Amino acid sequence: MKTALVTGAASGIGRAVSELFGTSGIKVIALDKEKIKGGVTYDLTDLEGIAQLVDSLGEIDVLVNNAGVQNAVSIERYTDEQRSRILRVNLEAPVELIRAVSKQMVKRRSGRIVSLASVAAYTAHTDLWYGVTKAGVVSFTRSFAALLGPQGIQVNAVAPGAIDTPLLDRAQPERVAQMMKVAYTRRKGRPEEVAEAIRWLAMDAPEIVNGAVIDITDGCFLR
Repeated sequence: MKTALVTGAASGIGRAVSELFGTSGIKVIALDKEKIKGGVTYDLTDLEGIAQLVDSLGEIDVLVNNAGVQNAVSIERYTDEQRSRILRVNLEAPVELIRAVSKQMVKRRSGRIVSLASVAAYTAHTDLWYGVTKAGVVSFTRSFAALLGPQGIQVNAVAPGAIDTPLLDRAQPERVAQMMKVAYTRRKGRPEEVAEAIRWLAMDAPEIVNGAVIDITDGCFLR
């Protein structure tokens, strides 16, 4: 049985991924800063402890970098603390997790990594630093795919649009309203729908699918 580490697993897409993996025959290590029954409690702002954390979890076949925060404030109102936290959780922690987990994957010459980008990576965003971090996810996905692909590791990402999660609830209402105007189905996506794409990348995607960013936007953004 393969083992997957899923971050931000207490709610939203992370929870949906954990549940889907569980019914798909994958053992799940559910990680969140909030306590989860049977899961691992860890604050990803503690970058220095990530390597030790990964070492304590044993063999990991799949990493899903899902944890993320959004402050939903204008750049003029951003505090140093908010900027530091969003950069650490959304950008620096996933990089450190990939660095730590990939060491054992390289030894086995196998492993799959899926990170959560966003439509925000490609468009203007009212939360400037959120958009910056998600653009960074796209960049490091491709960089790690180039670095680790020759070692048998697949590194991909998904870029959701408006998904009905607590994160979207904190977004500026005007941004959500604009996305709903152009969404083909005129509705918010469901976490379970994004989880299906992540499951495919983690389990069934052919080896040539590497360094890809799969848009799950329902027409909110086309590229």
